[in-house]
Amino acid sequence: MRENWSRPYPAAVLSPGQASALVRALPGRPAVLRVTELSGGLANTNLRLDLDGHPPVVLRLFQRDPAQAAKERAIHALAAERGIPAPRLLGSGDDPATGLPFALLEWIEGRQLDEAARGLDEAALLPLARSVGAALAAIHAVRFDRSGFFDASLTVAEPADAGGAGLTGFLRHVLVDGPGGERLGRDLADRLLAFAEREAGLLDRWPGPPCLAHSDFGGTNILVRPGPEGWAMAAVLDWEFAFAGSPFFDLGNLLRPPLGSRPGFADAVAAGYRAAGGDLPPEWHRMAALADLFSWAEFLTRPAVSDAVVATARQRIADTIAMWAGAD
Repeated sequence: MRENWSRPYPAAVLSPGQASALVRALPGRPAVLRVTELSGGLANTNLRLDLDGHPPVVLRLFQRDPAQAAKERAIHALAAERGIPAPRLLGSGDDPATGLPFALLEWIEGRQLDEAARGLDEAALLPLARSVGAALAAIHAVRFDRSGFFDASLTVAEPADAGGAGLTGFLRHVLVDGPGGERLGRDLADRLLAFAEREAGLLDRWPGPPCLAHSDFGGTNILVRPGPEGWAMAAVLDWEFAFAGSPFFDLGNLLRPPLGSRPGFADAVAAGYRAAGGDLPPEWHRMAALADLFSWAEFLTRPAVSDAVVATARQRIADTIAMWAGAD
């Protein structure tokens, strides 16, 4: 789905010499032999650093919102403590070459889920989907007392309504007060507002407490690899957008096409999620589609949003409305 999306600004560029200054605290004070830009991220820059006498590492430079660097550091510490599959944080600081905060992360061998899934038949894909569901349940097992956005210590410093009223209010803000209505087209914008007024209350039926939501839990941020029992989860990357919400934000993102359109994929994710202790109500699939509207509306507010992203948002919003019509 994201293959035609573009970065809003160029990736940061570092020479091996500049990158070497950032890895001096690693054992043996290795030098950087090669710097390679990694694909997938559209907001920040992720670089693979091949080192002399040390395993490769990932250098993550925070371009979109440098203030999120401290939050990500805290999430990596939490992940290590709670057994959540995420790379280990090896170091952090501010890069003198770019002026950006950075994180040095463990390099984990694997392939992006969306890339790996394209070559798998149903017999191989469904066990992988169950593995992804189990990992997501581990993430969502981290609970909070209210929904909202984190500060650097993972305290919910900015409460937010993740339920039906929150969705309808946010859509009005984006489509009426903001640029989203013009970008989406007035007819579809009006249909979306009317749809949310009718259906968004379904989100309020979730009885569980707010949980840790990755909020960009899609195929490009999930690494998988083959093991003795087939393909399985390896790590979840790029926690910049994490917040305290409901499970449906991550499930909605994960089930976007093409993964969500593969036969049996959604049911296998749910089975793995429940087997790992996660709780899902009977209408979880619809709740996930509703929660994902927050994300598609947010894309429409960005000043540098591309035509490709707007076109995808239109399609996903129209598909969500049609999902209800097709089931009635």
